[in-house]
Amino acid sequence: MSSISERIKTIRLTVGNKKMSQEEFGQRLGLSRSAVANLEDAENRLKDGIPESTINLICATFDVQYRWLAEGEGDMIAHQDTDALVDKYMEGESEFAKSIMKAFARMPDGEWIKFRDLLEQIKKEGD
Repeated sequence: MSSISERIKTIRLTVGNKKMSQEEFGQRLGLSRSAVANLEDAENRLKDGIPESTINLICATFDVQYRWLAEGEGDMIAHQDTDALVDKYMEGESEFAKSIMKAFARMPDGEWIKFRDLLEQIKKEGD
C-alpha cells in the first residue's frame, strides 16, 4: 500500500488534464512549492504528519475521496462523480452507451492494459 505522501504525488501527477509541477499544485491549494515538497515527503519532513485540514483541502480541490487519500482504501475518485459526468456529457445518448462509458471510467490500470492487448490482438488478426 502506498503512503499518503505517495498518494498526494499521484494526485499532482494524474488528476486533471496534465501533470502539475509542485508549484502549480501548491497554487491550486494556496501553498508554496516547498510546502508541497514537504507533503510529498511527509514521513521524513513533517514531525506531526499531514494536518487534517490539508487532507480535506486536497480532497475538496481535486475531487478526491477522503478515505483513499487518508487511508489508502477505496477509489481515488468517486464513481458517483464519474457517473454524473457521463450523464451530463452524454445527455440524450442511449443508456447502453452511457453504461459502457461508466464501466470504462471505472477500469483500473491493469484492466486497461489487458483491454489494449486485446485490441492489439484483434487488429493483428484483421491484418
